[in-house]
Amino acid sequence: MKYLKLILSFVIFTNLFLLEAHSVTHEKFKEQLKNTKDKINKLNKNAPKSKPAKSKDVNLKNKTTSKPNPTCRKGKNFIFYGKTDNYIRVVGPDKYRNEYNEVKDPKKVFSNFSFLSQRPNKKYFVEYIFDPNGTVTATNMTTCKSTKYNWAFKSSSVKTAYKVYLSQANRGDIEMAIYLSRGSMQTKNKIRFHTKGHYSNCYNYQNPQCNQPIAETLLVGFRDLKGNKSYAQLKDAYLVRAAELKKKKEEERLAAQKKREAEIKARKEEARLRQERAEKERREFREEAEKKRAYLNSPEGTLESGYQNYMVIKGFYEARKNYTLKYVTRSQFNNAKSQIKAIEKTLVRKHRIDSDKIWKKTSEWYKKKWFSTLELYKSSGAYNQKAQGITKLLLMSLNSSYNKVVKGGPSGMKKDF
Repeated sequence: MKYLKLILSFVIFTNLFLLEAHSVTHEKFKEQLKNTKDKINKLNKNAPKSKPAKSKDVNLKNKTTSKPNPTCRKGKNFIFYGKTDNYIRVVGPDKYRNEYNEVKDPKKVFSNFSFLSQRPNKKYFVEYIFDPNGTVTATNMTTCKSTKYNWAFKSSSVKTAYKVYLSQANRGDIEMAIYLSRGSMQTKNKIRFHTKGHYSNCYNYQNPQCNQPIAETLLVGFRDLKGNKSYAQLKDAYLVRAAELKKKKEEERLAAQKKREAEIKARKEEARLRQERAEKERREFREEAEKKRAYLNSPEGTLESGYQNYMVIKGFYEARKNYTLKYVTRSQFNNAKSQIKAIEKTLVRKHRIDSDKIWKKTSEWYKKKWFSTLELYKSSGAYNQKAQGITKLLLMSLNSSYNKVVKGGPSGMKKDF
């Protein structure tokens, strides 16, 4: 009878501890231990004392566990990590991590996926479904027995693990840490349970004020809560989206490249047109300068230039003819008058040009270019050094034209010795 009590204690305790989805808390552990002792006492009391051998026929398994109930698994596509490939990181819970291995919005993960937990070397597994309203349901997928907890995130930011607090009435909080596939080798695809200590981020197991370990299970898979899709369906949907995104990016790249090429072409065309305009302007300027030089060297141009010089010289002469300090003296003016008269006479006689027409044209030029300026000099009465310089240049220019037209150009140096 002593050995029977030991065997019954071990079997009943093991079945009760492993087959319940929420068997990880200290309070549950104490309750199961008490129930186990009561059952052992009851079995010991009812066992026939005279026939101890008949205790071998007692089916303890049927007394402590339920028959497998597949109804809670019906129609659900559970995805197990052992049957996936590298695409699991882009279709499973890990897809919400950024390049820094952080999850900015962990609520999305809990809203879209459940988590499958399994103890090492055990065939049954437990599904944890986190409802956004603050309730988590843990269901043993062998017995279909469920337990509900209240839950809340331990922290708003997620780096290495999703950490939540599980709570029930009149029981201490339990910290549940879910490590996905991007964790270290020690924590990869594992779920760890701790009692909530006085220091929430302390895991020194030698310090009773810190979080203390309860259990560690394997994170063996998940389920798509939104579409209940299989792994193949999730993968195919991702590949379709990836192909569409790749196509879209390629179209955007080609459009951007086409735009850049069009802009480059437009800039080149604009530069070419600017260069053509500049060359045209330079050519026209050269042609105009050549025409102007040719005209100035012609009989008509020479006479027009002489008329211009004379008209401006006369204007400066009249501006200060009554002042002691003059721009043009009377003798300079008389000399200019005789020079322009000789130039006109020579050019008209040699080239039969219309001097009256050229004089009229020059008069229009004088009214536009010099009349208002010379009137200002007259009205001000002040002597201006700049005006004095202008008159000197005009007298020199007229004298040069006179020497060229009347005297036939500058004469050579005569020998005076």
